[in-house]
Amino acid sequence: MRKFTKLLFYELKNIIKDKMTVILLVYPLMVIAIGSFILPALLDRFGGDTPGTRVAALVMIILFATIAPFIGSVLLGFSLLDNRDENTLDTIRVTPLSLRGYILFKTVYTYVLTVLGSFFVVFGTKTLSGDGYTIMGVDLFADITVGLMFVYALTAGLFTPVFAFMLAAVSKNKIEGFAYMKTSGMIVLIPMLAVIETMQDAKQYVLGIVPLFWPAKGLMVGGGLFDHPSDLPMALYMVFGALYMLALAFIGYRFFERNVSG
Repeated sequence: MRKFTKLLFYELKNIIKDKMTVILLVYPLMVIAIGSFILPALLDRFGGDTPGTRVAALVMIILFATIAPFIGSVLLGFSLLDNRDENTLDTIRVTPLSLRGYILFKTVYTYVLTVLGSFFVVFGTKTLSGDGYTIMGVDLFADITVGLMFVYALTAGLFTPVFAFMLAAVSKNKIEGFAYMKTSGMIVLIPMLAVIETMQDAKQYVLGIVPLFWPAKGLMVGGGLFDHPSDLPMALYMVFGALYMLALAFIGYRFFERNVSG
């Protein structure tokens, strides 16, 4: 336990020197600013009080919610690639802190930062946007409570190790990892398809192959933004999403561990 405590103090001491941590701390502020002021103004000026504007606003809310865990996963993945390229992982093998222990620490550390980022992006956008997301007389954020935001953040944050381990395992170097990251950007886009009317019945579960669909849809259902007979209760979306992502994270870690050992 003392080894992890020392690592934590080291990370906190160098928090502004670590690019990954700086990005995880700064990007939520940028997303909140865009979501709270710029996009509501665009919706008001070009969208009008129409059903189409409501759909566009729902897409934006899902984007704000899912971009945080995606960024966290990418940063953790590149951090692991850095460790591998610089042979840090080989050095750790001969220290009292095991390789598994080190990776576990980095994963939990990034997960916590991602959860905080996910929560504050949604909370900050709701708080600062005022009535910017009130469309056709309905405030889309009205029923998205602090508790729901926190449950969402805890669940969506589990995507961090899923994509991070896969990215670090399949990439030979950071350049290749960057290419994989760009082509995987659709991970953030696919959950947005849930707002399409034809995807709100049982066909919605096709989107479930993308892990972030589950917490994103749970957030929407919990916030009263979707109400279709095919929908599950909010809690089940979160539970299924958490179990699915934990399973994928375990598989990804074993894949990454095997590649590192090889």
